[in-house]
Amino acid sequence: MADNIQLRILRKPEVLALTGFKKSTLYTRIQEGLMPSPISLGGARAVGWIDYEIQAVLSAFCAGKSPDEIKQLVTELVAKRSELV
Repeated sequence: MADNIQLRILRKPEVLALTGFKKSTLYTRIQEGLMPSPISLGGARAVGWIDYEIQAVLSAFCAGKSPDEIKQLVTELVAKRSELV
């Protein structure tokens, strides 16, 4: 596993509680590239978010990063998923 990242999967209620977003805002931010997309957990509709990705984006928001910087971060985080195996 890359950089000894400890993986934890968050379900939607946890992500909503961490971010303070409503469900529609979460999905709007995903479409805008400001939040990472969920991963499939198998089954028809089971999805979750990788905890460290959500934490990294929240840290960027708190640090006052611009939307463009956050979009770049999200792009990099999602691209690194393939390195986790």
